[in-house]
Amino acid sequence: MKHDLGEAIRQTRKRLKLTLKDLSERSGLPVSQLSKLENGKQRISVDVALKIAGVLHVPVTSFLAMPRATPQARRSITRAGEGTRHETTGMVFEVLSGDFKDKTSLFWNVTVYGRSLEETAGWRSHSGEEFLQVLSGSIELHTRHYEPLVLNKGDSVLFDGEMEHGYVCNSAEPAVLLMSNAMPAAMPPELTDSNDS
Repeated sequence: MKHDLGEAIRQTRKRLKLTLKDLSERSGLPVSQLSKLENGKQRISVDVALKIAGVLHVPVTSFLAMPRATPQARRSITRAGEGTRHETTGMVFEVLSGDFKDKTSLFWNVTVYGRSLEETAGWRSHSGEEFLQVLSGSIELHTRHYEPLVLNKGDSVLFDGEMEHGYVCNSAEPAVLLMSNAMPAAMPPELTDSNDS
């Protein structure tokens, strides 16, 4: 069945019992823009998807597109500390290579400082795969199907994003991760990240 961006936003919003006005106030986006997105009259950008995903507590990959044709010999450089930052409950995401169009994966530096699932917005799940490597500190990866997994500096894990999961900082200092989310293959080309920042 065809993925509908507007319907995905609407259903997630309603599941959380939020009105368009609630979503507008929490995301800082105008009601008119949110309405256009829900009705399929506007394409979504990475920046807007980040804001909505943060409020709705879902991964941004839920709202971004699979690429169409991929040109060759492309590259994107993100200097240290210059990626777009997005703060959610107990975590800070820094977008890496946000200007790279038609990508098949998203890349992040993620800082985890929440010390319980409640402090990091609880369980999350999404299509595609998720990879992470701990750059500093230590985390506990919680999943519905496995015992909590402690990951220390240099450790990495790859898992199916459909499996509910969550992160908890397990070190005295906030943990820093390199994370990648694979874009789900079923997503249609019209939902492009047309305004990356």
